[in-house]
This record gives sequence, C-alpha cells and structure tokens, in this order.
Amino acid sequence: NPLGDSAQKAFRPGEIIAGTFLINKQIGSGGMGVVYLVTHTALNKQFALKALAPDLVNEQNWLRFKAEAKTMASLNHRTFVNVYDLGIHAKTVPFYSMDYLSGRTLETILAEDGPLELRQVIIIFLEVLDGLAYAHSHGIIHRDIKPDNILLLAHAPFVPGLPSPSAGGDRDFVKVVDFGVARWCGSSTRASDILGTPAYISPETLADEPVDGRSDLYAVGMLLWQMIVGELPFPSKNQALMMKSHLDAPRYRPREINSRYRLPDELEDLMVALIARAPSDRPSSAYAVRAQLYDLLARPGLLPDKQLRGAARPDFGPHWDGPARTTSPHQREVDQNAITVKMPTRRDAS
Repeated sequence: NPLGDSAQKAFRPGEIIAGTFLINKQIGSGGMGVVYLVTHTALNKQFALKALAPDLVNEQNWLRFKAEAKTMASLNHRTFVNVYDLGIHAKTVPFYSMDYLSGRTLETILAEDGPLELRQVIIIFLEVLDGLAYAHSHGIIHRDIKPDNILLLAHAPFVPGLPSPSAGGDRDFVKVVDFGVARWCGSSTRASDILGTPAYISPETLADEPVDGRSDLYAVGMLLWQMIVGELPFPSKNQALMMKSHLDAPRYRPREINSRYRLPDELEDLMVALIARAPSDRPSSAYAVRAQLYDLLARPGLLPDKQLRGAARPDFGPHWDGPARTTSPHQREVDQNAITVKMPTRRDAS
C-alpha cells in the first residue's frame, strides 16, 4: 500500500509538506479534497495545494485523485489551472500543487449579486466554451460543470456599476476548475456511476447511456438559465425530483415559464436546445455553441447591459445539491411522478 496505514489528519498552518510547501491556511474543501494556500519555501511564491481529504485516503481514491491531477496537467489552455507537482506527503496523504487564483466563483456571485447582465453572461461563456471545446478535442469530458467550478479571477472585467467589456477585452479571467469526475471520452464511454451535481447532471449520465462532450453542454445550458433567469428550467424541492426532471420534464422556453421575460428568440432557442433530453437534439459541439453566442454578442443592441427584467435571485440551499423552491408553472406534473435515485455518498463523489 503506497499510502501507508497510519491515521490521517488535516494539514496544519506552519506544517511543511514534502519538504517544500509551507501551509499558510485552508482556503477550501469539498468532495474528495481540501485546498490550502501554501508558500513554496525555495521560490518564496504562493501556490494552492489540494490534498485528498483525510477520511478518504485509500488506494481507490488515490488513483482517482492522481487521475484528476494528470488530467488537469494535460490541458494547456488559459481557462484551466496549471498543475505543477503531484506526490504523497510522508507516504500517507496524496497532494498536488497548482496556481493560486484569487477571485469569486459563479456560485458566490449569483448568491451575492443575483443574475448577471446578459452581455456579461455571454462573455463569460465564450471563455467557458472555448475551454470545454479544447478539452473535448483532447478527449476529456468535465462532467461537473456548475457555478462552483467556474471561477472569475479578481481582475475579471465585471465590476458592479461599470459597463461590460467588449468581446475583445481581457481573455484571461475565467477558469474552469475541478476535474475530479472528468472522463476520457470515446464512442462507447458510459457514465458508469452517478457522479456530478444533481442540479446540472445530464440525462444520459443518470440513465447510464453513452456520454460525450454534449453532456457538458447540457450543464452549460442549465447554468445559462440560472445566470440569466435566476432559476433553473425545472426547479424541484428535492434531489430525486430534480433528477427525474432531467429525464422526462417538458422543456419550456423562458417566456413560457414567466411572461415577463424578454430574451432574443435566438438565445431562447439555444437555451432550450442545450437542455434537450437527447444529446442528438443539442448543438453538436462546444465550438458550435460558442459561435452562436459570439454571433449574438456581435449584433449591436441585441444584448443589453442590464439584468433580465423579472429575474429571480437564486436560492442555492445547503451546498446547492438541488433547488430549494418550486415556482415554475409545470412543477406539479413533475412532483406527481417522483422517483427514488441512489445518490453518491461523500466517499463515492469527487
């Protein structure tokens, strides 16, 4: 056993990891990992260090953790975090180091500020889709696109009260993070196990059908709805209902859910197409979606620099495992046919 047999403990401030990284403080946790701000003692430079959570240290999780680090290291694109080191501290705790990034996740922004201006949303997703297109072209599906895994850096050109930038502005402000459940894709790639976040998980993942990059596009569609409208297209009051909705709920246009919503027809068409039940009914690739969004952005006056009228402030609930309220007019028909879905435990999920 390369991990040894002794009981594990979280790293403490002041501790030196692998003789190189000085632990400054813990800055995040979730799923399988704990993230620390560290200082490289030889270079006197700050990095982020992700360690496998102490109570999850075992051979199987080490293999998954190592695969995550290698996947991230293989992606040479501005929207992904650079990984520099991978090892096992004191033969007991796996870790890898990466760039330390200062900013806010979309989850934090949505919770604190509410839905964003339409042009801001499009500009953000031009970058997200560019990164996903690159990953897909290298055979990698992210499988957990959600607000908490999209980071806007501190120098992001979105400051409340200031106008949105043009598409030609700063292009290094969006980072797509956490490849803990990423999967190499191919013609026969299957979901195998239900890993991901219930509010954004694709129907084919739930149904154990073959998955490809269009599974990530489904999550992009769900997140576009949330960032623009404030709510998801079919909110439910618990995880099982939400996942059933992915499989068989009717797909409505935003204006059919709330008559106050006024969005360009082309944008509504895309928002509905992205969350189609069948992957074949979605856009063919991240590049194709990016081209459609860029076309919308380039048309003068089509996307105003303001929030959608009537947009709701998202209610994430504890850890945002699923929507907390039911406001959509079609909710009753979903609730009446609830199913029970086995959810991954913390030891199953990344």
